[in-house]
Amino acid sequence: MAKNINSASRILSIIDSVKAESDATPAHDVWGKVFDIENEDKSRKTFAISRCLADLHDEVESVRSEMKKLGYSENLYNTTLNKCNTLFAVQTLMSKWQSMKQQITPEVPVALGFCSEILPNEEDLIDKDSLDDLKRMAADLRDTLSSSKLPDYTRNIIDKHITKIEEALTKYKAVGAKAFEEVLQSAYGEVIANEEAFKEAKGSSELGKLSAMWQKTKSALDGVVDANKRLGAMGGMAEKGQKVLEFLSNLNV
Repeated sequence: MAKNINSASRILSIIDSVKAESDATPAHDVWGKVFDIENEDKSRKTFAISRCLADLHDEVESVRSEMKKLGYSENLYNTTLNKCNTLFAVQTLMSKWQSMKQQITPEVPVALGFCSEILPNEEDLIDKDSLDDLKRMAADLRDTLSSSKLPDYTRNIIDKHITKIEEALTKYKAVGAKAFEEVLQSAYGEVIANEEAFKEAKGSSELGKLSAMWQKTKSALDGVVDANKRLGAMGGMAEKGQKVLEFLSNLNV
């Protein structure tokens, strides 16, 4: 396991997971496997993969910016980061993996490993069991929603919450806990804006499962909040997450 968990270590972990993929495999399929994106609609799948690759590009640029701030010579990491950006380029999704893996030269993991140890630890890893539980809970709630008797607009709101969790699970490999911080913030706004719709669903199994899903999300983040004092917004996110849970719990009776 990486000494520090940060943007560089996440990029390195992803590159380690793809470097042995078969030359004949389409890049599209390689990235779908990495981010666990399964969708029979090829356009939707491509869009989801593209968003993850854009997130990885942002992570690459974050590493570049932070290393520069610390005063390290750009020639120690720029070539590697440029190769990463080429590897993560959306326009290459239809290429064969053989042409893309050429970017993973021997110095790439070395430079990324160097950066990951230089840059500070950002967070603790969310354990795989928690991530698997969230995925299962989202799928279960979506299944419940398919036969729900709640009004259409209420089902649509809950469906948006499920989608947010699913997207965060997909993005986690690329951006870490930020993925869940963002959905908690978004959920807070959704709950406040749709308070009456949630009140109409009071006591329903759908609301109970939604509340449990957000409780699991917050629990998964609690350790990160304790370990990660570098993000000034983390405390605010934790507070908003608690308010979401309190509101939903009060209705889940």
